Amino acid sequence: MNLKKISLLFLLTFFLASPLFPSQEWWHLSSHECLVNIRSKFMVGIVPLSEDAKKIGLTEERLRTITELRLRKEGMTIIDTDGFGFPIIMVNAHVIGSGFSVMLKIGDSAKIQRVLSPVSSYVTIWELCAYGIHGNDPESIASGLSELIDRFLNDYYKANPKKEDNE
Repeated sequence: MNLKKISLLFLLTFFLASPLFPSQEWWHLSSHECLVNIRSKFMVGIVPLSEDAKKIGLTEERLRTITELRLRKEGMTIIDTDGFGFPIIMVNAHVIGSGFSVMLKIGDSAKIQRVLSPVSSYVTIWELCAYGIHGNDPESIASGLSELIDRFLNDYYKANPKKEDNE
């Protein structure tokens, strides 16, 4: 049995044994507390897609457009250049056979306190994944990403409530 068949068998077994997407129980790092005082300016990164994802018509541009448009509608700013020090939103979509997973990660810069060094790195502070069966329709994956962005925005506003105008 080749690796692709084994992977597909694993995914199908996993899908049948688990509720279909979105599933916060499957992969959810942290909660809204990790988003307290995070900036409203973000870089957006899209992990390059596999050939299987491209075969069903999914594009990195579509994932970027969905993500950036939703953030801009919320009044958030997208940083187009590498601006180390700004939080980053990473989108990672995988397609294997008829199954897919899409992950949304929020990373922020961090320093190790016990080391006296100016070196910083990005760490994941919030992460959520959705998965399901795509039926050769890239919009099913786009819909999964939109739901993840909804969940992120919900946690973002729990951690950073909008201030009233009269305050």
